[in-house]
Amino acid sequence: MKLNQRQIDVFNAVMVNKSITAAAAKLGSSQPTLSREIREIESRLGFDLFLRFGKRLTPTQQAILLHEVVLRSFVGLDEISRAASAIRTHNAANFRIASIPAYAESIIPRVIQRFLKTRRDVHFSIHSHEEPSLRHEMTTQVFDLCLAENLSERESATGESVFVGDMVCVLPQGHPLTARNVLTPADFANQPFIYFSQNDPYRHKLDVVFHEADVSRDYAAETTTAASVCAMVAAGVGLSVINPLTAASHAGGPVALRRLSVSVPYRVALWHPPRSTRIAQVRRFIAVLHEVAAEMAAGLDQHLLPQQGE
Repeated sequence: MKLNQRQIDVFNAVMVNKSITAAAAKLGSSQPTLSREIREIESRLGFDLFLRFGKRLTPTQQAILLHEVVLRSFVGLDEISRAASAIRTHNAANFRIASIPAYAESIIPRVIQRFLKTRRDVHFSIHSHEEPSLRHEMTTQVFDLCLAENLSERESATGESVFVGDMVCVLPQGHPLTARNVLTPADFANQPFIYFSQNDPYRHKLDVVFHEADVSRDYAAETTTAASVCAMVAAGVGLSVINPLTAASHAGGPVALRRLSVSVPYRVALWHPPRSTRIAQVRRFIAVLHEVAAEMAAGLDQHLLPQQGE
């Protein structure tokens, strides 16, 4: 049942070009040859790939499912080719960062911009993953630095955390609660609330805050990224509480930001392999991240309305 590379190429060419004649021209072959090869592939697989109506072929559902897998293998081969080309031309990304989307969309671009002012020879490659995938990335040690919401206790990596401020309330512009400078948990009672996913550590911390205040929120939606939360808040879906980095990135935008009366400290967790060959760049990146995080916190503090008595 195993297909060889030629058979995979033939199948992909027919699927992509939507005809045996066009596929044959693409492969430098002939229509009769490809027709025979397709029948051999079907015989080896044990199921039909195409329905035949004269000279016209229609892919079966099995062919469509198989082609999805084939496309993934071709993408992998393309990645290898691009990496080899980059290495050949000395343009390979030589500083690899794995991060949750919230940081890839907020603080990381600012850190890179400042970093490159003094080190133009460093090439960055940013890989955005949800936290469970980041833990796998750490175990493979294919990255130079990882930014997440939780520190890992694995011995194969070293880590630290950076305090970047307290969690911040986010509301639609014009919402009645925007009249207040500071919102209490009670203000969210029976309000439509946008939750983070069940495995998000800060969802659990916020759940504790509202549970201790004996406040019930109405479930409006659930999502995995802070940017998605802000988009839904801007659309009027509900209210939420987000990390200060994303809040700083959305200050002055289509959502309103307010302080939460209960402090929920937010930290960025940093991991890196202990024997990294790029430890100097790692340390420089972390130093710049501290600088930028402090500036973003200060800017957010100025944007938020003062608390009573300030």
